[in-house]
Amino acid sequence: MRWKTGLLACSMTAALGGPAYGNSLHIYSYDPANSDTRHSAGALTFEFNRRLVFTTILRVMATEGDAKAEVRPASERDLGPGGLTALIGARANERDLYEVEPQEEGTAMIAALCPQSHRAWLAFGHIKANHDLKIYVLGDGPNSGSAKLCRTLDYTFHGEWKGPSGPPITPDIIEPPQFPQ
Repeated sequence: MRWKTGLLACSMTAALGGPAYGNSLHIYSYDPANSDTRHSAGALTFEFNRRLVFTTILRVMATEGDAKAEVRPASERDLGPGGLTALIGARANERDLYEVEPQEEGTAMIAALCPQSHRAWLAFGHIKANHDLKIYVLGDGPNSGSAKLCRTLDYTFHGEWKGPSGPPITPDIIEPPQFPQ
């Protein structure tokens, strides 16, 4: 009986904690699904870590340009009373909330997606290969203390960027695409 308990403990440790068993970097690109999304945000690429149970988005990049914004997981408490449900409704599946970091091009992204806001959040559904993506852009309301819904972005899955085999990809080795002028 003791060996069964030990085997179960080792299996759980390997499945939940080992880097070889569930932590992998992915990069997915999405195309705008409508004209509003095309004009306000354009094509986007998402870099994220997929673990055994959950996904963590690391950064959002312009697919056809050299702009990127770091994002970090956020709490619904930052949005004010009612959280996501008050802003996007109880039936929306987009419950993964990230705040856009105001470093690098993050400030420009906040200004473009949610004018007159100093902070912005992105509410995502699950990022999956070959599945469309809806993003709710939320921003801090002027002098209200509560967030507001700025816009809804709709995307179609374009593809996955395949990284080289070997050691993990780091941001300093990823080059932006070179497009003809």
